[in-house]
Amino acid sequence: MPGKYVGSHVWADFGEGQVLAHVVKAAHQDAAGETKYGVQAPDGSRHDLAYREPEDRDEAGSGGTFWTIE
Repeated sequence: MPGKYVGSHVWADFGEGQVLAHVVKAAHQDAAGETKYGVQAPDGSRHDLAYREPEDRDEAGSGGTFWTIE
C-alpha cells in the first residue's frame, strides 16, 4: 500500500530514544535493498527509517525505526 504512513505522526527512534516524528516519504528501497520510509525528526532533519512495531524490535534496541502511535 504505497503512501500508507505518509502524513502520519509516529513514534521514532533516530538512535537516541523515542520521539514524536512525521512520515514524509513513502516506502522505498535503500542501497542495501531494505524497505525504508522518509521520516522527519523534531529538528526538521529527514532520515530513512525502517517500520517496526514494538513487538517486532529486538533487545539490541530500536534505533533507526519508527512505529505507529496507539
